Amino acid sequence: MSDLLQDFGYAARRLRHTKLFTIAAIAILAIGIGLNATVFSLVDALLLRPTPFADPESVVHIYEDSDDGNPSSTSFPAYRDMAAMTDVFAAVAATSSGDATWDMADGPQDVAIEFATASYLPVLGLEPARGRWFSAEHDQVGSEMVAVVSDRTWRARMGAAPDVIGRTIRLNNLPVTIIGIGPANFNGEAGALVTDLWLSISSVAVGGPYRVANLDRREDHWYQVKARLASGVSVERARAAMHALALHLADAYPDLNRGRDITVFAHDEIRFHPGVDGALRSASVALFTVAALVLLLACSNLGNLLLVRGIARRSEVAVRLALGAGRGRVMRLMLFEALLLSGAGAVAGLVLAGWSLNIIPSLPLPIPGAGLDIGIDYRVIIFSVLLAIATSLLFGLLPSLRATRTDISTSLRDEGRGRSAGRSVSLLRGGLLTMQVAVSLVLVVSAALFTRSLANIQRVDSGVDVERIAVLGTDLQQGGVTDDQAGIATSQVLERLAAVPGVERVALTTRLPVQGAGTTTQVVDGYVPAAGTGSVELDYATVSDGYFATMGIPLLAGRSFTADDRPESPRVIVVNETAARVFWGGNALGRRIRSESAPDGWREVVGVVADTRVTSLDEAPVPMIYYSAGQVAPVSFMIVARTTGDPALLLEPLRIALRDVRPALPVTRSMTLDSHFGDALAGARMITRLMTAFSLLALLLAGLGVYTIVSFTVEQRAPELGIRSALGASRSRLVGMVMGETLVIVALGVLIGMFAAALAARGMESMLFGVGSFDAAAFATAAVLLLTAAGAAAFLPAMRAARADCVDVLRNA
Repeated sequence: MSDLLQDFGYAARRLRHTKLFTIAAIAILAIGIGLNATVFSLVDALLLRPTPFADPESVVHIYEDSDDGNPSSTSFPAYRDMAAMTDVFAAVAATSSGDATWDMADGPQDVAIEFATASYLPVLGLEPARGRWFSAEHDQVGSEMVAVVSDRTWRARMGAAPDVIGRTIRLNNLPVTIIGIGPANFNGEAGALVTDLWLSISSVAVGGPYRVANLDRREDHWYQVKARLASGVSVERARAAMHALALHLADAYPDLNRGRDITVFAHDEIRFHPGVDGALRSASVALFTVAALVLLLACSNLGNLLLVRGIARRSEVAVRLALGAGRGRVMRLMLFEALLLSGAGAVAGLVLAGWSLNIIPSLPLPIPGAGLDIGIDYRVIIFSVLLAIATSLLFGLLPSLRATRTDISTSLRDEGRGRSAGRSVSLLRGGLLTMQVAVSLVLVVSAALFTRSLANIQRVDSGVDVERIAVLGTDLQQGGVTDDQAGIATSQVLERLAAVPGVERVALTTRLPVQGAGTTTQVVDGYVPAAGTGSVELDYATVSDGYFATMGIPLLAGRSFTADDRPESPRVIVVNETAARVFWGGNALGRRIRSESAPDGWREVVGVVADTRVTSLDEAPVPMIYYSAGQVAPVSFMIVARTTGDPALLLEPLRIALRDVRPALPVTRSMTLDSHFGDALAGARMITRLMTAFSLLALLLAGLGVYTIVSFTVEQRAPELGIRSALGASRSRLVGMVMGETLVIVALGVLIGMFAAALAARGMESMLFGVGSFDAAAFATAAVLLLTAAGAAAFLPAMRAARADCVDVLRNA
């Protein structure tokens, strides 16, 4: 122990005396370890953190299949059918997420809500931290409207006030009573995505009239279902029971359920949703890969620095060995230096990770309410400590082994003569540099591919005329408008906003292009889906007359909606070009669509419009239907206004005009359509910026590696270069010789990196849009950037050596 403490103290003193090297090494390690700790924190919160359920092996996830045969979501009537199977399940719960506006003392705030049945917490085996959870009567519409606030939101938004239980709050302008505080460290259905409030089924009116209606509509699959298995029941038996239920529903409701199965997953098979988990895991693997590559770059750089440092200390090592020190003791000294550097780098990295994790929730993510629950806990600290140990061994072991293989007599005899490093050391340095270049090229190519992908997405035709459109959202229910007043209030809003100077025309819609929203399950006359189901799930929007003209969406056949489309007139619908082609071979006029719950509620197709991008700019065209706002009056909607000039300048006049109609009407959204499309690209832009930042960091580290190796090589070869200069070699020839040898190693790294980047591009192909797995322009750009950076890094020490006075060099040698 005395020897260990002595060696530890000596390593600390050595590092303290070489401040520049120590600071640089810690900074490089902090970046690598900090990035990996940040990624681990994020992935751990989203995918790895254990679920807080009691006896989780008894909890299962249940999904009704969509019309394409994939597990999707469940209708509330189907949930009731499952809850009645008490021989299979001890309890069954249903939840449905959404968002709402909470009227708080400092103004309205958007919050994430989750409608939940009274059985939700019992299924999970959890209890509220304070107060009580919902009871059976709260599963019925008409009972009192109650909510349970999440523990995190209670602390963050309500100051952990002890008197919140019994307090009445207003959500979407409706009174809701808080009856409890949720379990500690439990965020709800989405894990790391924080739910601010759980609302009872009796409170679904907060979500609007359609929320109330879909409790009895089997065609609306809006709920996620969990169940706790009854005693002695296996997951396989539950699957068999759900398959039998699916067959029963297919017989009872053939138009809606024919060909649809019900899938049961064990608790550890699902994290968020079957349709999301795969993409989330792929993104996590990609993030970890990038972080690991950056750490590998940092370690290879430090390995080179320590190798150079070890060679410079070979006389010291030789003296220690000559005085009787064992090679293991000397190697331990150097490993202690590496371990101290890694420990300091881990501490700095955790500080950097903590700062990064504080920034992530504040980014403009499409998450309402409290956002992400991520932070540094004991799991992240353990991960960082293990990473520090691994990195110290990775970049410290080879240099320490090489230094202790010093020949004592040779090192002492050649001390001060500038003897160059041996061939093995040169090969090791060259190998480390080759690896740095190859890894850097992979990151630079990845950034170039994502940049080209983003450029391709930005060039996509959205199907609408984006220029000069202002968007203003409102909610009649939040404004205190009753159902019988909704039609009149909507007409008044449209008329008043159309009268604003600078507005050419206005229209109403419940959904903008490139906006995720719910789907509706419909029966299409004369069409049988390939999956064998009797119905299809369709994206939809409710729009007023004049919407297609306002948005610049061409009418391809038939007519658009008119003022004559009223509730008492024949029900009509407009479909997009893809729906017309998929369902009726392009001849859609006069064909019909209805919901399963309304056998006589056929709607006739009166028009076909051009396709628009429905949920994202990089999607393939999908079928979409449009309802008439004159026949299906929406409560929450957006006004789209085409302007004569800059639409941003009319947002405030439009807000004032809305309040002129009814001062209580809220402004739920205010933006230009162009900015909306910009927000749709936020994810792709963020990935591209991250990859660009990583690639720039890789170029910096690779340049640092080249500079370090060339500087050391030039110093070791000073006598040779002095002789060449004395014999008449020009400066340009000396510079060319040094740079040529370096660029050969760099070129080898580029070739290896090209092969590795091609493999990486194949793995990223599903994340790219309009870019092949081998994009020549991206690869060529990356190679040129890397060769330029390496050339610039090699030129400076090579030029400095060529300018040295040959007489001084030879005298010092």
